[in-house]
Amino acid sequence: MSTEAAPIDERSMRRSFRIRENAFIKVQILGDSEYAAILESRALQEPSQFGAHARLVQLESRFQEAFTLLGSAPQPVRECLETLNAKLNLLLDAQPDRQAAMRELTDGHALTCEIGATGVRFDHDSELAEGTKLFLRILLTADRHYLETAATSRRCPETSNNDPQRPYGVAAEFVGFSEAESELLIKHLFQRESESLRMRRLKLEE
Repeated sequence: MSTEAAPIDERSMRRSFRIRENAFIKVQILGDSEYAAILESRALQEPSQFGAHARLVQLESRFQEAFTLLGSAPQPVRECLETLNAKLNLLLDAQPDRQAAMRELTDGHALTCEIGATGVRFDHDSELAEGTKLFLRILLTADRHYLETAATSRRCPETSNNDPQRPYGVAAEFVGFSEAESELLIKHLFQRESESLRMRRLKLEE
């Protein structure tokens, strides 16, 4: 009888990793035709609101991969790329449409949610039937990591925050989320968790 341990599926572990995070969440309930149109524009990366974001995420993912490969490059090269990336982010954030979207998204209170690469759990002001088609816009408050995605809801009997204005728990599964989007979000989650652990260690050492 073999006593060898089953191999660890690192990819599955990364995708199942979740953290509690403060976020602004905007929920839009979609009809079947709207849902299908969003998924199509997302898959084709057409010039819609959803498709434009998908293209930007793909570019950011490619930049991150290239930057990682330049680990041994001369410091001036790395500094040039960092500056270029900062400039592009600044130009993106300065776009009137994006500024308006961010103002709308942050017009309210941030929620404590549980988020991972495949979905998010949060509290909502109305009950959503299982399988409800959604469009989510999420801004994580810690470093303004932004994502938008189609999603479907699942029943979630418990709430996270005991907020009387949001008495219903929602578990939403991301749909049409690209590998690039998943990897960027996973990277963010691990960085946030590492920073949280570091801060806890510093407090214990005080």
